[in-house]
Amino acid sequence: MNKLARSTALALVFAIASFTRPATAQVQPEDAAYDVYARYRDDPAITTQQVEPGLWRAHLPLAMLRSEQGPIRLDGAEDTARMGFALAPQADVQSARLVLRHVSGRGQAKADPQLRLTVNDRFVGQLAGVTTNAAGVNEVVLDPSVLMTGFNTLGIDAVQRYTYDCQDPDAPELWTDIDTTRSYVEVTYTRHPFAGSLADLGALVTAGVGGVDHLGIVTGDGAMTPDRLRWGALSAQAVSNRLGYRLPDIAPLAPGALTTDAAGMDIVAVGTVAELGGLVPPEASALSGDEAWLSIAPSPADPTHFMIIASGLTPAGVEGAVRALAQDNFPLSDSDALLLSGADLPSGAVVARKRPIEAGAKYTFSNLGLADTSLFGKDHGSVELDFDLPADLRFRTAGEAVFSLDFAYGAGLRDDSVVNIVVNGEFQRAIRLTNPDGEVMPGYQIGIPTSALRPGHNTVAFEVELSTESEGLCSTRSMRHLAFVLKDTSTLTLPEADAYVELPNLALLAETGFPYTGLGADGFAIRAGDTQPETAAAVWTLAARLGQMHGTVFTGVDFGFGLDLGDQDTLVVGTRTALAGFMPASISFSGDAGTVDGGTFSRDFKSVDLGDNGLLIEGQSPSFAGRLVTVMTAETEQRLLSSAKSLVQPSHWSQLEGGAAVWRDNAATVVTQAPATRFAVGTMDPDERARMKSAQSPWRWILTIAGILFALASVLALIARYMRDRMNES
Repeated sequence: MNKLARSTALALVFAIASFTRPATAQVQPEDAAYDVYARYRDDPAITTQQVEPGLWRAHLPLAMLRSEQGPIRLDGAEDTARMGFALAPQADVQSARLVLRHVSGRGQAKADPQLRLTVNDRFVGQLAGVTTNAAGVNEVVLDPSVLMTGFNTLGIDAVQRYTYDCQDPDAPELWTDIDTTRSYVEVTYTRHPFAGSLADLGALVTAGVGGVDHLGIVTGDGAMTPDRLRWGALSAQAVSNRLGYRLPDIAPLAPGALTTDAAGMDIVAVGTVAELGGLVPPEASALSGDEAWLSIAPSPADPTHFMIIASGLTPAGVEGAVRALAQDNFPLSDSDALLLSGADLPSGAVVARKRPIEAGAKYTFSNLGLADTSLFGKDHGSVELDFDLPADLRFRTAGEAVFSLDFAYGAGLRDDSVVNIVVNGEFQRAIRLTNPDGEVMPGYQIGIPTSALRPGHNTVAFEVELSTESEGLCSTRSMRHLAFVLKDTSTLTLPEADAYVELPNLALLAETGFPYTGLGADGFAIRAGDTQPETAAAVWTLAARLGQMHGTVFTGVDFGFGLDLGDQDTLVVGTRTALAGFMPASISFSGDAGTVDGGTFSRDFKSVDLGDNGLLIEGQSPSFAGRLVTVMTAETEQRLLSSAKSLVQPSHWSQLEGGAAVWRDNAATVVTQAPATRFAVGTMDPDERARMKSAQSPWRWILTIAGILFALASVLALIARYMRDRMNES
């Protein structure tokens, strides 16, 4: 081993060891379970545990029921928080309770602040505000009758006072904080025996309490094949896309283990009739040729869960069954089985549930999912517009996105009333509302710089601040005349943009899945390092996470085994030993430099023990310029699957950035490193490219300009000298 390889290997060993071993001064007795991350509070997570046979209890922290991070802050004389949770049809609620940890400002101690609690707009309890130095904890027992199948809304309304005389409704004393990590909804339930048809898939395959938490995938006995790897991934996506925002815990199952290992699981069995054997019902004997079979029935391991069978006599038949399962709009019959043949067999790509909007186009707010929105009787409020942009979109310098807003506001406002436009959390522009008689404003145009927009998800907030005249401390404050309406006929016009992106970029992968989205015409490849079932389940887990972002199904993806790299972006999943001879020299992990850079990774990787860590790393393909290779690996097959399940959780996934990431089960363990070198994919306008290069290398630009000026001055000096000599001669 040469000196460079030896130093890189030692650095890698040191880096990995630092993630896996506590300091020697903290060594615990051998019988103690020591966790170096014990100082971090456990990540809030929705959990379900079995209380006794047939009885389950779901724990739903409020932090997991809302998109905003951190505690709930209720400000002012009146404020409201709303959040939701789902109950699956299979859950028969026996009891429920709400536990709330909250504290209010001490300035309200003598004025009896209150919290009013509702579920689905029905009153369930009220709590006195806690104004002591520390937070208080209250428990409210919920009547199961107020909970309903589907989406449930929990409301918390604060009524706050610091005086019974004249009060400023926006005084800083008026606040209540609710700890969303240690406040939770708890639901205890039994499960109904499964009864449903294929037409009920949309209702049965749901997230929430009593929904699909654990998914077992059966692909038949024997070694994993490329077809089985593919069908398992498509089945995982078919289920996960219906769940919408949560991923099930995916596990591989053998046909003979259904009665022992599949308790508490919903099951998808996918494969040919010969591969699935006795799992396929006798009615499937009517199959012939490339016909497909799709059925649903109670699981043989647990009659309260379902088992879906997607099968056929041939691989083409199985493919047709999986595609029918994956399509939301496929006309499934109101029966427990369906035989598809001929023109009934679905083909082609499965249409994505959601796609990013394109540059160079105009969109109405209604197209973007925002309906007419009105604010009445409030001095402030926010109207939010959400949309996704392509991952490889790059707007040109000094471009503007133009809003044409149709809005109206009421009379009697002070002239300092405004609408602030905040894009992705940063203030951009403001609109003054200055007419004291109110006004209807159709087509009010205002531009924002395209630099405020970013690839992936974008949020534009129209923050309305309405001021009204008031005099004196005890003057009557009526806000019933305050009004603002934003119409869904308003439009957003985006300028033209280039398709250009710099890689590696794990943050872009986490935000958009790029380039593994299934949206574009260019396909990609997914490779498993070996044929072990745990490795396949790790592939299925990652595929489910990537597909769920846009509701896509990877029908156009090249699945396979082995470590050959073709002329396409490739996602590789396998254990460290399986990938030791594969890792391209363009992808490496450096512990001392804090970067991901080139080197002799393939040689060094053989001698490094990853311990309990998972490793995700990206780099350019050594054989095909402009192609990305993304590798996820761990020490053993079991650890690989465990690492995949941790990685796809929001607590881990949201932290990805740079060119490499290392993690363990606790989200506090995620460590990322920036790539030392990047490569570009796509095309860019020549003038824009020149501006970009100048911005990246200002000294080069300055020296170039200086060189041009020097050359110009030299030419002018020579001309002047020539003219002077001619004049002297004459």
